Amino acid sequence: MKKTTLATLFLCLAATTALAQMTNQGAVMPEAPAGTGSLSAPLGDAEFVRRAIIASRFEFEEARLALGQATDPRLKDFARTMVMDHGEALKDLETAAGMAGVTLPDRKVDQTLQARLNVLSRKKGADFDQQYRADQRQAHDEAITLLVAYQQSGKSEQLRAWAIKALPMVRKHRETIGALSAP
Repeated sequence: MKKTTLATLFLCLAATTALAQMTNQGAVMPEAPAGTGSLSAPLGDAEFVRRAIIASRFEFEEARLALGQATDPRLKDFARTMVMDHGEALKDLETAAGMAGVTLPDRKVDQTLQARLNVLSRKKGADFDQQYRADQRQAHDEAITLLVAYQQSGKSEQLRAWAIKALPMVRKHRETIGALSAP
């Protein structure tokens, strides 16, 4: 009886230590950031890939607009980083999806995000900068929620590894755009 109790205690301690190490490395986040909503059901691999590609593509396309239309030079710098990071992230996601046996969806954004891109493209000057900041804060909050949800419930090891790798980048982008929100 004592051996069983000690073994159970040891396993619980080992699991707790492993979880703490993963959390410290950014692999797991216990809850989504406040105000970002949550995903109610576990995501299947194909749905995760679809949402991740759409989200990344939206951020990429808005960044391309910002390169030409932003008036704040800090936003242009941010946009250059976005184009580079999301271009690379999309390639890595496509590789992970292929390894996981997931057929890639069309890389276009959905109708809702296309409408947001259209609204942004018509803005000029400070109005553009303000809308771009707001869009990017929201997009990154949603991306963090998506990545955390898949890390916690995703089935594909390749896609979970991609989500774990992508999360620190997305968090850094969110932190940067948050800091750029104050003129």
